[in-house]
Amino acid sequence: MSNVESSSPSILLIAGDVSGDVHTAALARTLLTNDPNLILHALGGRRLCEVVAQSPGGQFLADTTNCSAIGISSAIRIYFHCRKLGKLLLEFVRTHPVDIAILCDWGGFNGRVLARLHALGIPTLYYFPPRSWERNGSGGLQIVPHVTRVATPFQWSAERLQKAGARAEWVGHPSLEEVPKIEERRTLRAKFNVVPSETLVALLPGSRRSEVRILAPRMAEAAAIVNAHTSVSLIAVVPRELVGEARLHLPPNIRIVSDCAMELLRASDAAIVKTGTATLEAVLTDAPQVAIYDVSMIGRIEWCLLWAWRRIPFIAMPNIILQRQAVAEFVGLKCRPEKIAEALIRLVENAEARNKILWDYGLIRRALGSELRMTPTERTAQIVEEMLNGAIAHAECEDIAV
Repeated sequence: MSNVESSSPSILLIAGDVSGDVHTAALARTLLTNDPNLILHALGGRRLCEVVAQSPGGQFLADTTNCSAIGISSAIRIYFHCRKLGKLLLEFVRTHPVDIAILCDWGGFNGRVLARLHALGIPTLYYFPPRSWERNGSGGLQIVPHVTRVATPFQWSAERLQKAGARAEWVGHPSLEEVPKIEERRTLRAKFNVVPSETLVALLPGSRRSEVRILAPRMAEAAAIVNAHTSVSLIAVVPRELVGEARLHLPPNIRIVSDCAMELLRASDAAIVKTGTATLEAVLTDAPQVAIYDVSMIGRIEWCLLWAWRRIPFIAMPNIILQRQAVAEFVGLKCRPEKIAEALIRLVENAEARNKILWDYGLIRRALGSELRMTPTERTAQIVEEMLNGAIAHAECEDIAV
């Protein structure tokens, strides 16, 4: 049976963590705006679910919230659930026509699914390929034999994949599209009830429950040290589904908001940020930051056994991009409240330190694609449309041959 039997193209979208859900949902909205008749199916989070509900005939297969893992111990906890999701997904594509599958990040799951989709003859676009931040080595290149096209946020990622034989393109980082304008800062501060004379510090403890559980108390302790030295106002932002968890680990004097990280960062004078996409959001909003990360004791043991021998100079994305320290990062045993507080006080009180970090932010924005002709989502949507046209033309040729 041909995958192109419906008059309306059918697209399957797969995302497994909050950032992937956000970026894939934005892509899905753009696709649906360009063609309201598209049939969108998804395995993803709340945001993808909301977009699929607007698609005629679309199906939301299952919720992948809390299905991403960092390290072996966390992967074991979600293994059987993810295996069940994989079976559900493969059964769906065997019984429903799918013209294109769009996979976003979530390499542990999508990397396995990709080969199965390829075997079924379904064209695939990998948006945010695994380990796209790596400049060298073979990490993430296992997708090359199976993927049709790749849209990646980093130029070096596109070049590395192209050398390996993939049809890859640098589209830029979609966080560029969500940045509040500088002139909106005063309005945003008023929105968060922050007066002009206040120093506002944003706390971003992560998008996973385990991250909030470990990092929120460190941020609270560091904030208390800072407040003993100089008065600051504190607001934490987490995904809507983690507000309750954050409240368990943060004192009452720290306000908690949800799903407005970019707005809070733009309104802030400094920030303590969990390493990951949020560090880039701080870059794009000109929020001087301290980047932190830590794991459970089991995770630390795993790190010592599997990773400590490797020379990994940086964890925070701004430092990885520039290949030098642009922001202070405190990871593992160095992730201590007093060290975090010391670095934050320096950013709040030292104009030279703030100016230096803002200068580096300009370099990072260019590396993220700020000067590309099209926005990341627009160009990626265009790639999808090119693939759809190719799939339809191929199906028509097959029908003529028959």
